[in-house]
Amino acid sequence: MKLFPRLLGLGLLSILVLLLVMSCESTKQATSEFGSPNRIKGEVIAKPESRQIVHFTDSSTEYNTPRSELAQAFIRQFGDGTVVDKIQVRKAPTGPDEPISYYLIGMGLRNGMFRAMALPLTAGGDNTYYLRPTAERYTITGQGCPMCFFNFENGRIVGTTCGEKVGGSTCDLKVDINNSLFSAAPVK
Repeated sequence: MKLFPRLLGLGLLSILVLLLVMSCESTKQATSEFGSPNRIKGEVIAKPESRQIVHFTDSSTEYNTPRSELAQAFIRQFGDGTVVDKIQVRKAPTGPDEPISYYLIGMGLRNGMFRAMALPLTAGGDNTYYLRPTAERYTITGQGCPMCFFNFENGRIVGTTCGEKVGGSTCDLKVDINNSLFSAAPVK
């Protein structure tokens, strides 16, 4: 009878010692042939890369990131149950001397209310546009308004408009300084 508790205690002690030994650091820092550590300088590790979204040709718009993937990313970015079912890239109205700018826009509904999010795209070479993780995020929530629109001035979003003027209906605009559209995506 007394043998069983002792064996159980010895077993637990052995597991504890094994865990302590395994937790000791047994890694070695990589070194080059000259003996110095290989380190990446700058903020390369800390900043996620920009994501290629769209490429414009003379006759078409080619999405480099599939629309279904963009819709799922918008749903994750909203994070509140908004279901995004429409994705578009829209050219922002600008003045004659203003540079051309485009926005990636996801639209959908949450509890029957209109929701939309717009993210400015950055021009790359050869008519290709990218989404930066530091790009602003413009979010519209409609209150009693079936369809809201972004208002642009000189290529920038400056406000919203309700599509149908119904008493008490509004389109509330919220601006955030960055986005995590693709940072929450599972790594494949």
